Amino acid sequence: MHGVPRSPALRAVTRPGSKSVASIFHPPARPVILIVDDDDGVREALHLILDDSYAVLDVADGRTALGLIREQPVDLVLLDILMPDIDGIEILQELRSFEPHMPVIVMTAVRTVLTAVAAMKLGAADYITKPFAEANLLAAIHAALEGRRGRRPLPGDLKVVDPTPRPARSHRVLLVEGDVGWRATVAVTLERVARVETAPTLGEALNQVLRVRPTCVVLNVRRSSAEAARFLGAVHAQLPACPVLVISEDPHLQATLAWESLNIRGVLQPSIDAGDLVRELAAIAAPLGDDSRPWPQLSRSIAHAIDHLGAHFGTDLSVDGLAEIVGISGSHLAHLFRAETGMTVRDYLNRVRVEIARDLLSHTDENLAEIAAFVGFFDASHLSRVFHQIRGKRPSAYRRGGGTKRLD
Repeated sequence: MHGVPRSPALRAVTRPGSKSVASIFHPPARPVILIVDDDDGVREALHLILDDSYAVLDVADGRTALGLIREQPVDLVLLDILMPDIDGIEILQELRSFEPHMPVIVMTAVRTVLTAVAAMKLGAADYITKPFAEANLLAAIHAALEGRRGRRPLPGDLKVVDPTPRPARSHRVLLVEGDVGWRATVAVTLERVARVETAPTLGEALNQVLRVRPTCVVLNVRRSSAEAARFLGAVHAQLPACPVLVISEDPHLQATLAWESLNIRGVLQPSIDAGDLVRELAAIAAPLGDDSRPWPQLSRSIAHAIDHLGAHFGTDLSVDGLAEIVGISGSHLAHLFRAETGMTVRDYLNRVRVEIARDLLSHTDENLAEIAAFVGFFDASHLSRVFHQIRGKRPSAYRRGGGTKRLD
């Protein structure tokens, strides 16, 4: 550093691109991110990624970080695990004693289950392995800052604030059968425009018809055509005006003679992607309810990404890995995904995992630890925390009474 010698904490935050302690006395308009990492190269790289959108501080050790957080406002911490003197888990544990709600994203070059579990149990918002993709990092930061109670606006928030109350969702879509990942991705994709209920079996679907009184039913047939026909007849008897979409290869259900009598608006092939399904739903549902919220318009790339997420929700997915599967760049995927769904890839995946957990809690007797492992969370406490953040309720609120089913 040039000029008058400064204390270690002050030196750590007054580098090019950083904010000085004096400037923090008046909180900046941009969220403040503190980088805690003993690697100079990592800190420099993070500044290059973050400086345009955030007020970025950095320190090289945990003790300095804890002292700095006690003295001035910080909105989020990027915390390295492997550091000399005091490691990231100890720092996180001490930080929780006086800042229990501060978002912390853990970074490490060595991913181990035990380390990840320890970080998540201490309330880390996310866990990123070095070398990390820029899109993944930015998505994790945005999601963590959005989830913070009483957060200051994120860059660009003031441009989209709408003081007008949104109208209630008038569309009620019931998804019947199909695999649990398919039901979850369709439900999450439609959540801005419709209330979506799911049922894994025809019997449970009939109960939902009576309780929810859907404005549209999508039947993804796994049973015989005779059972499906009886179900469709029962739906028509209860709700004769309710349109139905059927996804099936069964030639009997594809016979157009039955369509008019059961209000079937189309029989689609099981290979239909998420984008085409949403377009079909919008075409039959839009005339029946409030259209002030535009239905999602999914490009082929994003529909492909959503279909992959629905089939591989339990795996360790990244934006770059998903982009490679789709055939576009990570930054392009991140931009398109947010524009078309209103969510980051990470937020969407978390919502899909929580929706699957809710579905399984409602329809099976699997315990929370088994469900957490199945959907891709570290453990039951991690699932419970994210579940409550997204749905506003604990998982136990959705636990059903009896009977046991497999997770398939």
